[in-house]
Parts: sequence; C-alpha cells; structure tokens
Amino acid sequence: MSEYSYTAEQNAVIQHDLTRHAKVIAVAGAGKSTTLIARITHLLEQGVAADKIGVFMFNKSAQEEFNGRLAKALSPFGSARVPNVMTFHAFGMRLSRRLEQRQLLPAAKLVTDEFSLVKLIREARHRLMRENIELELHDERDWLEDFLLFIDQVKAASITAQEVFENGSWSKECRHFVALYDQLESLRKQSNLRFFADLLADPFQLIQHADSEQRHLIQTMAPEYDYLLIDEFQDINPCQYELLKALYQDRAQWMIVGDVQQCIYEWRGASPDIMARQFDTDFVTVDTYPLACSFRFGHSIGMMATCVVSQNNVQQLVLGHGAQTAVDFARSDLPGRALLGELKNWHEQGGDLESCAVLVRLYSDMVPVQLALMHKGVPYQLHGDSPLLENRQIRMLMAYLSVMAGGLQDTSLFYDKADVEYLVTVPNATSGAQDRNRLLTQARQSPHLIPELLERLADQTEGWKGKKIADRADWLRSLSLYKNDPAQGLLQTIDKLGIYRYFEHTSSKDIQTQEKIATCESFMSYVRGMASDAVSIIAQLVKLNEQDQQHTHGVHLMTIHKSKGLEFDLVMMSGLQEGRFPYYDDDLSSIDRQAAAEMQAERRLFYVAMTRARKRLVFLESPSGEDVRRLSSGGLIGGAARSGSMSRFIYEAQPVPIQKMSLHWHDKMPLELSADLDDVLQTYLAELGDDAPNVTFKQSKTAVKGALQAGDKVRHEQYGQGVIVRQEDTGKKMIYVDFAEEGLKRFNPKHTRLVRLASRNNEA
Repeated sequence: MSEYSYTAEQNAVIQHDLTRHAKVIAVAGAGKSTTLIARITHLLEQGVAADKIGVFMFNKSAQEEFNGRLAKALSPFGSARVPNVMTFHAFGMRLSRRLEQRQLLPAAKLVTDEFSLVKLIREARHRLMRENIELELHDERDWLEDFLLFIDQVKAASITAQEVFENGSWSKECRHFVALYDQLESLRKQSNLRFFADLLADPFQLIQHADSEQRHLIQTMAPEYDYLLIDEFQDINPCQYELLKALYQDRAQWMIVGDVQQCIYEWRGASPDIMARQFDTDFVTVDTYPLACSFRFGHSIGMMATCVVSQNNVQQLVLGHGAQTAVDFARSDLPGRALLGELKNWHEQGGDLESCAVLVRLYSDMVPVQLALMHKGVPYQLHGDSPLLENRQIRMLMAYLSVMAGGLQDTSLFYDKADVEYLVTVPNATSGAQDRNRLLTQARQSPHLIPELLERLADQTEGWKGKKIADRADWLRSLSLYKNDPAQGLLQTIDKLGIYRYFEHTSSKDIQTQEKIATCESFMSYVRGMASDAVSIIAQLVKLNEQDQQHTHGVHLMTIHKSKGLEFDLVMMSGLQEGRFPYYDDDLSSIDRQAAAEMQAERRLFYVAMTRARKRLVFLESPSGEDVRRLSSGGLIGGAARSGSMSRFIYEAQPVPIQKMSLHWHDKMPLELSADLDDVLQTYLAELGDDAPNVTFKQSKTAVKGALQAGDKVRHEQYGQGVIVRQEDTGKKMIYVDFAEEGLKRFNPKHTRLVRLASRNNEA
C-alpha cells in the first residue's frame, strides 16, 4: 500500500496503533471511505484475518457502495480476504438467528413490509378500544405516521416507552401512544413476528436483563470480531451502541468514524452525545484523529462551515481544499422567481439541471418551488416526498376550489373525484367511525347531495356541533359565489370551517400544525397570483400534473435530511427565515437547555445543507438594506433575531467578509475586514500558513461595551455561547457565565474578551 496517495491526516488514521481504540472526526467530503478502505488494507497487511474485521454501515445503499469499492481495492488479496461489511440490521438478523437456535430468543418470522406492521397496529388499537381506553378518533392518516416514528424512537432507545414519551414533545392527542405500543408489542410477540427494528431491539432487551452467565453465553453467539470499524457513528442510537458495547467492548478494538456536526437524525433516535462524549468515557484508551480537509469545496464554504459549527460550542476546522465555491444570495424576494433566475444563469453558463439541487428545511418551503418549476415546464426530480398535487392539504383546498367551479353538480370539474371526501372529513363532520364511513360512502356516491347529507346529520346532532355541521352545509352551497375570486373563497373557507384549528387539534406536534398551515398559505398565494377563475385554475393544475408525470430527470428537490451523503455542483437553499430555519415557536435557546440543544440540532442541519455544494451555493433570500449592512460588517443577530427575519445561521456563516477574502485571496496588499467571528476566521487562516491571504480584522462592533448585565448572551473564544448569570459587586467584579454543557465559568472582565450577542432586553 502506497502512503503517498494519502494526506498526512489520512495516513495517521490508516497507520493507527492496532492495540488502541480510535475516534476519527471526518468533515463533509474528507474522503473517509477511501481512508477506511486503506485502513482495512493495512489491517490485512499486518496479518489480521478478514473474518476478524467487522465493518458497519448505516444503510443498505452505503453498504453496497462501500462493499463494491472495498472488493475492488482488495482484489489482489483474493475474495477470501474481504471482511464482512454489513448494516446494523444485517448484524442483528445474524445474531437473532443464532440466539433462536440456542433458544435464547423465541423463533420469529421476519416481516419486511410496512403494511403488515400497520395491520398489526390497527388490531392493537381495536383491542385498546375494546378495553374502553379513551382514544381520539382522528383519521388514521393524522396519527399513524407519528406513531410509526414513536415506535422507531422506542426501539432505538435504551429506556422504556413511557420515558421516551415523557422526554419527547408529544401532544396530548398522543397520550395513548404508550398503551398502544405496549399492546402492539404484546400482539407481535404472540404472533411470533419480528420487524427490522426488532432485529436489534430483541437481542438488546435480552442482554439488558441477562445475568452474568447468560450474558457470557450471548456474547459467544456474536461473530468473533477483533476489530470494529463503524462509519457515520454520529448517527448511532443507544440500542445499537449498548448492544455492540455489551458484545465487543472488551473483545475488539474500535475505530469509529463520523462528524457529530452532521448528526441530523435525532428525531429518529440518533444520539450525537454518544460520539461527542460517551465513547471517550466508556473506552479509556482512545486516540482522536481529525480528517479536517474537504476535497468537495473551496475555502469559502470551508470558512463558512467552520464559523457555523463554532456556534455549537465546538472547536472544529472544516478546511476547504477543493476548487473555490462561489456563494451568493437571491435576486428576488419571491423564492420561485429567484430560483428560476438562478437556473437560467446556470444554464447560460453551461451548467446542467442534473447537477442542481434545491434543499429545504420544511416541506412547505418546497411548494412555491415546485409550482414555479411546474408552471415554467422545468423538469425536476422530487426525492422522498409525494408529488405536490398529492399533498393532503393542497388536495383539500383543491376540493373546495372544485366546489367553487361547480363540482357538486358536475363531478368532472373535480381535480380527482375522490377529493369529495375532504368536504366531510376536514374538519371531521362525525365523531364515530361507523357514522364517518357511512357519510363518506354516501358522499362519494352522490356528491351533489353532500349539503343535504350534512343537514340531515346536523338534525341528529345536538348543540353547537349540530350548528357547525349545518353551517358547513350552507357554506358549501354558497361557495359557487366565489367562482371568479377563488383565492378569497379559499381564505373564507379556512376561516368559516376552522380548518387551521382542526390542524392544531389533529397534529401530534406543533411543527406539523405549522407545516400544514404554511402549505395552505403557499398554495393560496399561488391561486392569488394566477388571477383566474376556479374552473381555469383546476384545468391548469390538471395540465401541469400531466406534464409533471413525464419528468424523470432535472433539478433535484429534497429536504436537507434527504441530502445527507450527496453533493451537487449548484446548491440552492430555500426557506431561510427565523422561526422556520431554525424552527422554533418561541426562541428560548439562551435560557433553556432543551431549547439550546434543539437550536444546535438545527444548526447541524444547516451545516449539512451548505456542505453539499461543490461549485456554487445560493441562499434564496434577498437581504434588506439593514441585512446588507449587518452582513457586510460580519455581524451576528443571535438572541435578537426576530421571527420572519433572515435566518441567524446565514449571519453566523459570515458570508460577506468571506466573499471579500475569496476575491482578494492572492493579493499581496493587506485586506482589513470586520467580522464578529474574527477569532474563528483567524484560526482557520493560521492553519493555512503562507497560503492564507493577508487579512487583518477590525475590532468587532459587538464586542462588550460598558458593564455587562445578568441575562446578556455572550460568546467566549474557548467555551462558545453562554448567558451571564451574575456579576460580583465588589473586588474584581468577576463575571459568572453559564455555558450549558460546559457549565458555570468565572471570569475577570479586565482579562477576558466576551462578545455580546444579545442583551437581556433583546437588543443586539
């Protein structure tokens, strides 16, 4: 194996001591797969048997890609010398089968399709109802996805379902999830079934409750690995980690590879703290290696990424050693128009659509983007989400549009005849399952009779509920009056029927309520912009959908979560407003530890998104005059951020000072800049040595001026962001700052530089 094709950082990992554990912190685009393959080759050259090496990947596609590359690299050794590369589920399946054979686990059939799980959930739910447990009778589509997520979270955890529920931000409508989960588990075990998550959860439960003799027996059932190499370790969950630890902590040397700042699956059960802290505590002899050089992008993205992650209270360099990456903002306040302008310029410069991606934090931010592309006939590929015109909120609004067009009398005017169900289910006109099914059947058979059906139901319903149903019948009859003003008709419908209140009542989490509302608002904005009658708009949507069905190529559209592991020449980020990205209802991150942890998770998501770009990164935001002034001076907004303003993460990236540096990178003349994160930028430039531009930084405008007060949010070069707790009245007037994870620190204000991010009265 030649050492000269690898960087010094990579060689340090490859040549790591065979007798010690290792933690490799690999930034985006650092060539970690190449390094891992070289490490495996090194182990084989040192005489380690291939079957003594266990390589773990987090999904099937990553496993197959890595396996192919590894087999090619090891072809000189022969196929017998290729280690086992597996997903965690594959490992769990192998272990479960062995435990079954020794009758340590009951034999169970592996079921891989989600429908079978859903069927079992329905049966468990019916059992709860027979036991008179109070359940909310919402449409299954309103709660099922959340319960499936709850199942994943419990299976990923090392605590009980009750504790998972209490630790999560579940609404009161989900209070039966724990009982439903327990009933589901009872049914699953009675039926001798095992789903993918159970391949790890069942062995973990077994070993968790085993005595020392049983634990030793279980350990003998696991493959005998002397070396574990685990990729994407930042995404490991407690179940996976504790199971592997129980089996291999004292039997194998571990090499974990990942980047805590790229952990974006906490909502699914991943625990970044395992890589950040717990691993070093559990494994005493750990050598830590950085793979800080990214070959994907240039110094502009490298410096921006370094600045962003510094605000998560970590000192981590992201060195851009690829070709220079351009960074820009939108040329229009309208995201759809800005996107089309970017694509036009990209095409004129010789770029192709296949190398472009639009990344969003929330699905609703994709609505204006898709409508703009559909309207102009620009082909696009949607990753991971259902097509726009299959979205339930949009189809609900289209159903009411169809009524305005005269659809109750002529169902051919409906976009889809099945949409009549939304007229009686959003909000639900009935509370009982049998009544609901009967009303739905009648509505589908005779759409023109829906107002009469609702009136009949209203006569049978007492009190205000009956009146609300009668009001809906009257409203449906009057909707045709809005045929030529459909935008106003939709707005009035949402108000009259209390649709947004219904979303709030039927959503498991606040973010889902806000997403549904934002999706409706985006679609109504499109209807308003069409300035046409209801019949024409429905016809236009049908035509756009027919054209859209033909696209199997074009611009990539996806949420940031779906973009993990991918890269594109041009990346455009949309929906970059405070309150949406970062997402929060009320920003309590400066005073509440849970809110601070959630803000850090949002920041990691931003970091992942921006580091997908190779040649060009565009923030689809058009800065105002005040934004331009603050960006030019490298200012932060922190706790002074206002919901709806431009995302704080853009300011944290320091794009304008970094752009100026990029433009003058090779100039010999000194460049003077202002930047609140000048200390972070100076650390980055110092790492480059003589290759860095000649830059000096002015004193930050937001450096501490005058006396600090309790409640002020500040930044310290070593400890990151914190909140001032108090200042002594006498002596040296020492300042006490709470840095959350780092704890309470005491400073002499004369010898410590603190940067005020926000004062207690919320002024920057």
